[in-house]
Amino acid sequence: MSSTPGTATDSRALILSSGLFDPDWYRARLPEHERNTPDPLTHFLTEGTKRCLAPGPLFDTKRYFECYWNLEPGTLNALLHYLEHGLTQGQHIDGICDTSLHGGTGPVIPTQLRPLPDNAPKTAITIHATRLSPLDPILDRLTHFPDRFTLLITTDTSEKRHRIEERLTRANLNAAPVLVRVAELRDGSFGPILTTFSTALRSHDLILHLHTDATPKALARLLPTAPGALAGLLTRFTDDPKTGLIQPAPDPKTPYWHYTWLANQHLAHPYLSRLNLPAPAGYFSHPPEGLFWATTHALAPLLDIPWTPADFPPDDAPPPTPENGTFPDAFIRILNPVIRSQGCHIDEYDPDAGLIRVGWSCMNLDQYERRSQRDLLAAIREARTVSFDLFDTLLTRIALTPDTIHYDVASRLAHRFPTLTPSPRAFFTLRKQAEQNARETRAWTDDVGLDDIYAALRTLTGWPAEALATARTLEVEIDRNVLRPRPEIITALRYARERGCRTLLISDTCLSRDDIAPVLDRTGITPLLDEIYLSSERLARKDRGDMWDLIRAAEDTATLLHVGDNEHADIQRTTDLGIRNFHVLSGLNMLRLNPVGPAVATVVTPAAIPPGQSAEKRRLSGDILLGPLVSNLFTSPFASTPNQRLTTARTLTTPEQAGHILFGPLLLAFMAQLITHPATQRIEKFLFVSREGYFLSRLYKDLRETYDLPIPDALHFHCSRRVAISAAQVTHFDPDILAISGDGFRGSMARLLTARLGVEIAAHSPLHDIDVALPEDRDTVRNLTILLKDDILAQARISREALIAYARACGLTPGTDTKTRHGIVDVGYGATIQRHMQTTLNLPLTGFYMAAETQCAAAEHSGGTAFGLLASGPDAETFRRQHGLFVEAVLTAPHGQTIGYDTGVTPPRPVFARDSRTTQDFTTLETLFSGISSYCHDIIRSYGPEVLHSLQAVTPASTALLTALSENRLTLAPEIMKALSVEDEFCGRGQIRFA
Repeated sequence: MSSTPGTATDSRALILSSGLFDPDWYRARLPEHERNTPDPLTHFLTEGTKRCLAPGPLFDTKRYFECYWNLEPGTLNALLHYLEHGLTQGQHIDGICDTSLHGGTGPVIPTQLRPLPDNAPKTAITIHATRLSPLDPILDRLTHFPDRFTLLITTDTSEKRHRIEERLTRANLNAAPVLVRVAELRDGSFGPILTTFSTALRSHDLILHLHTDATPKALARLLPTAPGALAGLLTRFTDDPKTGLIQPAPDPKTPYWHYTWLANQHLAHPYLSRLNLPAPAGYFSHPPEGLFWATTHALAPLLDIPWTPADFPPDDAPPPTPENGTFPDAFIRILNPVIRSQGCHIDEYDPDAGLIRVGWSCMNLDQYERRSQRDLLAAIREARTVSFDLFDTLLTRIALTPDTIHYDVASRLAHRFPTLTPSPRAFFTLRKQAEQNARETRAWTDDVGLDDIYAALRTLTGWPAEALATARTLEVEIDRNVLRPRPEIITALRYARERGCRTLLISDTCLSRDDIAPVLDRTGITPLLDEIYLSSERLARKDRGDMWDLIRAAEDTATLLHVGDNEHADIQRTTDLGIRNFHVLSGLNMLRLNPVGPAVATVVTPAAIPPGQSAEKRRLSGDILLGPLVSNLFTSPFASTPNQRLTTARTLTTPEQAGHILFGPLLLAFMAQLITHPATQRIEKFLFVSREGYFLSRLYKDLRETYDLPIPDALHFHCSRRVAISAAQVTHFDPDILAISGDGFRGSMARLLTARLGVEIAAHSPLHDIDVALPEDRDTVRNLTILLKDDILAQARISREALIAYARACGLTPGTDTKTRHGIVDVGYGATIQRHMQTTLNLPLTGFYMAAETQCAAAEHSGGTAFGLLASGPDAETFRRQHGLFVEAVLTAPHGQTIGYDTGVTPPRPVFARDSRTTQDFTTLETLFSGISSYCHDIIRSYGPEVLHSLQAVTPASTALLTALSENRLTLAPEIMKALSVEDEFCGRGQIRFA
């Protein structure tokens, strides 16, 4: 099958020496009846040639024939042709790029076999060699390195150094210089490299870090023997300068929960503090077994610190194994935040899939995604005792994190006790310190309860008893109220009970049994339990391990199954003790792993806070507004289906869900700002104008009445831009009004006059034949407006008298100085209706808008004022551009725009334009509004009406999920999109639909 003369033996030897034929990989992808073939290579050279099969994941046979289109597939072996011809011709070969192997939806590129470019990075290869037997295989692999490199080796004794140097003299390496140094044996493998060779590393472009405790499989995944594969990895850094680190894909046996901090987070805190970097939350990637490629630029924060051996604790941990999935080197885990702090991303090299994951890691999450509730119930059937964690397992919160409760208590304490010293706004930090102090008094052995923490808080702050009692009561009440059941886990508990299993509740918590009893009763958990183990009562903790010692002494752990969410306390600890466990991801970690997670993190904990903003207020507002995502989209720990995975965008399938998730935060944020705004105290009545006022006024009045809020009365004041602008022309005729009152226009002059001023043009008028485009034809429109002044004013007088009559019927008295006792409420943008109503009624008004652009300042010219409650100025323009039409489509009333008033009846009745939407469209909007209303009530009932004062920095969080939708991090079911439309005759665009 070779393209040149040669024996079969030569062909076999050439293929085997290439490192590109993987017999196990090849065999696994054959039809089942062929997998027992005694010689996979012979099969590849015969049947594999006929079928154009790939010899391994690094060589895509079909792609090769696409590049060499003159070759005949099925008769020529592509790999042999590449080795005999394509290789010498510098052919670039793609890997198979099998995205189905581990799933995930992030960007990928195929691996490449390619020659080394002239601008290859200057590479230093570092090896920490504490064991010598694995060193020879590493050196053998390095003989295939396609370029000259520097070799830097650390070991722990002079004897080992001497033996290593002897081996290096026998190795055929293209390396210079080669340095071997003795370093103190310290935690992990990279610390000794930093303390010994940091200066040398800074003079290189690239680092390949290896060590002799790594498994052979891990080394093979990062250091392939095919020179073209190594060159492909090297050139990845030159092709994309933002690539800071490449790590190998994890061994398939490594458990997914390995990709959290587990028991070693405390070891990393000193390093992160020294680097001034936050610890990653939830799941995050880090190099398996501490092996990686990295640029020295991306590692600069580490290389610039003068590390000493004292910075690293002695290494007394056992070497890692694929079976236990643990690795003691906490230092390696900080590479993620270090690399990202330099504006670089981390890629994952997966030779088994023939691809590189760009900026993300599979983290073996497909292991978790394959689990279902049936698997949990099957595990319960094999147990006699089943224990459950409480928080984030049986129960979840509508708060984003448990910290939300403490931030909210801080906000309320500051509202109730503004003169306390230290300031109650520091409650979150003070309480955390008090808990530390309470634990320290017990020498970090026994656990502490809430009473212990508040006793320490009293000593720390000197606050009066009333303030401390208020804080404690608020903390417990809020935490109780925001807890929600996870139905599928409650079902599993009930199933265990029905099968006669002994059922336990085991929780690390500072709350007492009395504190949690109401929520256990409310969710139906209490009668399903035989025993409760609380750390606050038992003075032992799961995460510390002594709770599990207590459980082993008191319960039959040989037949016990533990169900929990915490990867360290519930899973790692029980795994180490041989206790069976079943892991269910917390809703928060599911959110973090989902595409919508970064959108939430960006607004709640941004990299930088804009000047003048409080990080605490922003965090609190974001946690409250976006917290329901956890209990809504991720209440089920088994949310994966064939079409929906942890890492794929969630689809909002019902209008109620869409209202709850997408628009609930926006509308509650707006209502909170409106209700608590200082100017609201001067308002006697709110007028919710335009069609958007229909739903907004309903929500406002519902909240006012339900919670007996001391805020102004409100009504839906039917007025449109068309009516208000037309009426104002009597008082002040503006020849530019048609050109400046809208966001562009396309259509005839007759249509423009009707749409913006209500002037009906006779059918035979030539104005129907004059097409205009605004703002381009502004001069033409202005001249025609002047010519048509009499017609415009005739309609304006009708509009003015009708608007005045309608306003009087609504309680407004034109021409009176009311000191802005009436407020205008609308979505916003230029305060058009408010400004022209003020002109017509000679009445100052105060405008409250979601977004107020710079034109709103013109309301001051006629005695009014205007506020953008969620966005102002340029931010308001961004709001309108990104979200305006979508918001209007959801909030628009079930009738056309107001085009006038019927003054022949008492009181005058608004007249609406014809609406082309269907009854089903209106039904969908009502259901959307029901979801919005449900969201608002859920938040207020859970936190209490005081929560409205806690929502002070709401702007980023209020639109975060709308932004996520526009970025396809969330999707909306097509049947919902079909029901959404906006009538925009004002700009000549007619009915705008979203699907």
